[in-house]
Amino acid sequence: MAEETDLSRTEPASPLRLQQARSAGDVPRSAELTAWVVLMSALGMLGWLAPRLLNALQALTEAAFIHATQPLSPVFIEAAQAALWAVLLVLVVIFVAALVAPMLLSGWVFAPQVTQADLTRTNPFKSFTRLFSADSIFDGSLALMKLALAAAAVGWALTSGWPGLQNLAGSEKTVTLDAAAAWVGRGVLALVAALALAAALDAGWRWWRYLRRHAMTWQEVLAEAREAEGSPEMRAQLRSRQQQAGQGRHVNEVIG
Repeated sequence: MAEETDLSRTEPASPLRLQQARSAGDVPRSAELTAWVVLMSALGMLGWLAPRLLNALQALTEAAFIHATQPLSPVFIEAAQAALWAVLLVLVVIFVAALVAPMLLSGWVFAPQVTQADLTRTNPFKSFTRLFSADSIFDGSLALMKLALAAAAVGWALTSGWPGLQNLAGSEKTVTLDAAAAWVGRGVLALVAALALAAALDAGWRWWRYLRRHAMTWQEVLAEAREAEGSPEMRAQLRSRQQQAGQGRHVNEVIG
């Protein structure tokens, strides 16, 4: 019976049904998209604060060695505060990104009724059936694809940059560090691109499953249209009252 019901849902979800689902807190969510946005925000902030953060950590390390006997010296406290502020900015950006990222797919949702207790969620058989659902199969396939893409990105970075770094073994320190930083940057960009593909696939799948889950049968479409326009009985009563009112005005005009 469930399969027949699913097959009969051939009509797209109406705006009213999507609005009702949204009011109940039922919106598409993509953990992969959220993780990718948080990762991009963290990497962007680290790239922007890299010189400041490295200088702060270097100053903190030097102060820790020089003033080891005086851990509460003004120099050590100042270096610790500088490093703390640099790290705090990164943490704030990550926190904001984690709050904003879920809204990219579904927007802002306020549904207090979701916090109410629902005993149906504690059904152990429901979790067991999810192991063989389409979402579980997709999640497993996506995890394998992410692993393959990450391995390909790391492999590409190693094969493309490692020989060049070996040739710089006798070069100056600054040149070697710049080359190593560029090599690591290419590897990180390749990994981010691979994760972006996984996030896009996951977001598309979640949105498609959300629309498919709220698809409607033709009978539901007709019922919703009747509710929106009013039942036939109510329309007949309304027409009858309008006709009676029109006849009453006509009689008054004739008598007058």
